[in-house]
Amino acid sequence: DLGMAGKLDKSTMVAVDTGGTFSDLLAVDSTGTLTIAKTLSTPKDPSQGIFDVIRKGEVDPSAIKHFVHGTTVGTNMLIERSGSQVGLLTTKGFRDVLRIQRIARPESFDLHWIKPRHLVERAKSLEVGERIGAHGEVVEALNEEDVVEAVAKLKADGVLAIAVSYLFSFLNSKHERRTREIITELYPEAYVSISSEVFPQWREYERTSTTVIDVYLKPRIDGYLTNLEADLRKAGTTAPLIMRSNGGVMTTANAREQPVTMIRSGPAGGVIASLEIGTILDIDAIMTADVGGTSFDTCLISAKRPAMTSNTELEWGIPIATPMLDIRSIGAGGGSEAWVDSGGSLKVGPRSAGADPGPACYGRGGTIATSTDANVVLKRLDTDFKLGGEVQLDAKAAEKAVKEISQQLNMGQEETASGILEIMNSSMAETMRLLTVDRGLDPRGFSLVAFGGAGPLHGAHLAKALGMTQVIVPVYPGVFSAAGCLMADTRFDYMKSRITHEENVDLAIIASDFAELEARALVDFKREGFEAPLHLVRSIDIRYSGQNWELEVPLPSSDITAETIAGVRAAFDAEHERQFGWYFPESNFELVNFRVVAIQTRSNVTLPPISGGPMPDPIKTSDVYFDETRSRVKTAIYQRSTLHPGNEFTGPAIVVEDVSTTLVPPGWITRVEDHGHLILKDEQNGN
Repeated sequence: DLGMAGKLDKSTMVAVDTGGTFSDLLAVDSTGTLTIAKTLSTPKDPSQGIFDVIRKGEVDPSAIKHFVHGTTVGTNMLIERSGSQVGLLTTKGFRDVLRIQRIARPESFDLHWIKPRHLVERAKSLEVGERIGAHGEVVEALNEEDVVEAVAKLKADGVLAIAVSYLFSFLNSKHERRTREIITELYPEAYVSISSEVFPQWREYERTSTTVIDVYLKPRIDGYLTNLEADLRKAGTTAPLIMRSNGGVMTTANAREQPVTMIRSGPAGGVIASLEIGTILDIDAIMTADVGGTSFDTCLISAKRPAMTSNTELEWGIPIATPMLDIRSIGAGGGSEAWVDSGGSLKVGPRSAGADPGPACYGRGGTIATSTDANVVLKRLDTDFKLGGEVQLDAKAAEKAVKEISQQLNMGQEETASGILEIMNSSMAETMRLLTVDRGLDPRGFSLVAFGGAGPLHGAHLAKALGMTQVIVPVYPGVFSAAGCLMADTRFDYMKSRITHEENVDLAIIASDFAELEARALVDFKREGFEAPLHLVRSIDIRYSGQNWELEVPLPSSDITAETIAGVRAAFDAEHERQFGWYFPESNFELVNFRVVAIQTRSNVTLPPISGGPMPDPIKTSDVYFDETRSRVKTAIYQRSTLHPGNEFTGPAIVVEDVSTTLVPPGWITRVEDHGHLILKDEQNGN
C-alpha cells in the first residue's frame, strides 16, 4: 500500500524534501517497510513543515538512523531577495566589477534594457590595497590598515555578511586568508566568504558574483540549520545530511560553510531518482519534468549521466559559478496564478499562490485562479480524492476563481481553464527545448520522467509537444525527489585554475595540482565523518587558443603523461564537434582548469519488483475535458495501489493516488512495469 504508515524499526532511513507548497517524506527501515507522507509546507518557518510531515508519516524521530533533507530555502531566498545585507572587499581599482558585469545583453538592440542590480550596494563595495600577479606572485603586499578601516565601516553600517574577492586569489590565496583572519578578530559575529575557497577559478566577475551570493545566504542558512538541529535533538534524532546542487549530500557543517552549493538542493533529488529509473529500465536518454506547487524543473540525463554545469544565473547577467546539476527552472506549478495583462492577454505565472493561502480550491482563503483550479474545473483532478492525502478540494471555489478570469476574457469557463493549462504547458515545453533543440539535440530520442505532485498531470502533453517517445510516471511520483535524496552519494567537487598553453605543459605541475585536490578531498571527507574509500574522477577544462570558454573533458588515465594529454586533446576535439558541429585539429590548445570529483557511494534505497495480479476495474468514471477532443469524455479512474505489473489500459484514463494524479489522454496506452512504474505511449501518433 503506497500510503501505508507501518511501524518502522530503529534503523529507519528518512528523506524530507521541502518545497514551496508541499513537504514530502519517504522513509524505509531495514525490514523494507516503507511509508510516504505529504503535507503543506510552512513558508514562514520551513522547519515546522519537516516535523509536520514526520508526524503525518508516523515516524518516531528516535528511530531515524539516516536522515537526508532537500530544501528550497536557499533558492527562495535568492528569488525573494531575502538574504542578508552584503559588504565586499576587493582589490583597489576593481570596486565596480559587479556593476560593469559583461558586455552581453539579452536583446542586442533594446536600448531600454537596464542591467539587473547585484546584491552589493556600491557604498558597501570597498577597496583594499593589495595585488597578486598573474602567476601567483605577490606584486603588492596586503594593506592591513585598509582592511581594518573597511571592516570598521561595514560593522558600523550593520553589515553582517562580508565577501572577499581579490584579483588572482585563485593562484595565491594568502591575502584573502589573512583578510578573513582580520575580519574574525575585529568582527567575530560577521559571516565571511573568500573567493579562493568558494570558486577558485579565473574570471574575476564570475568569482566575485558567486562569492557574494554565497555569503548573502550564510546568516539565514546558518540560522535555519541551527534551529533545525536543535529541534531534531530535542526530538531524539541527529542532524540531517543536506542535498547538494551537484546531486550529492553533505553535512550541515559543510552546508553552513558554502550554502551556495545547496541552491538546487530541492530539485536535485528528483534527478538522482530519475537516474535510478534509467538504470532499472535500461534507458540512456532521459528528460525530467518535475512539476511542483511553485516551480517546474527539468534536466537531461544522457548515457546514464545527468548533465552538469558551472554556469547558471540568479537572473540575466548575475552568474552563480559552482558545480551543479544542469537543472532549468521556471515559475510554473500547481499554484501558478492566472491573470490578464493590460492588453487583454491571458498569462500564467510566475506568481504562485504557494502553500499559504494556496489555490482557491484548497479552501484556505485563496481567490485567484491557478493551474490546480483549472484542473479541478476540467475534472482532471477529482474532488473525491484529497490532494496530497490531506487537502479536500473545493470545486465551487475553483469554478468561481476561473469564472473571474473567463469573464475578463469573454470566454467560456472550460475554454479558459484549458487555456490556462495550455499556456503553462507551452512555457514548460519551451524550457525543455532550451536544453535539447537549442543545443542541437532531438528531444524525440529522450524518454520523459514525469514526477512531482503535478508532473504526471502534464507529462503526456509535454511529451506530445516535443514529440517524445514515452512518458514514465515512477512509483511515489509526488515524493520522488525525497526518494532521490536517499539514493544520493556523498559528493564534493574540487577545481584549480592554471591556464597552460600547449607549448608550456608541465606534466609534473599538473600531477601536483591533481594530487593537491585529491589530498583536500581526503581531508574534507574525513572531517565530514566519512572513512570509506573514495572514488576520484579527474577531468580538465580545455579550449582552443583564443577561445574564451572551455569544455570539460575526463582524463582517460590517472597517470599524467604526454599520452594522457594527447588523449584529452583528442576527446576535446570530438566533444567540440559533437556540441558545435566543427573542430580545429591543427589549432593549438590551452588547459584552463583541473577538476576532481570525489564520491563515496552510499547504501542506496532500491525499489524491488512488485507482485503481479489481474487488471482491476475502474473505481469510478468521470466526464473529463480533454484538449484533444475539445469536449468532455467519459474517463475511467483507477486507484494506483490496485494496479499490477503487466496491467495495460488505453486512455482516456486517470490514475489517482495520495501523492499525485496521472492523466492519460485519449489514445495513449499505459502499461505497468515490473517495479510499478507507469509507461505511457501515444499509440495514435505512433510514438
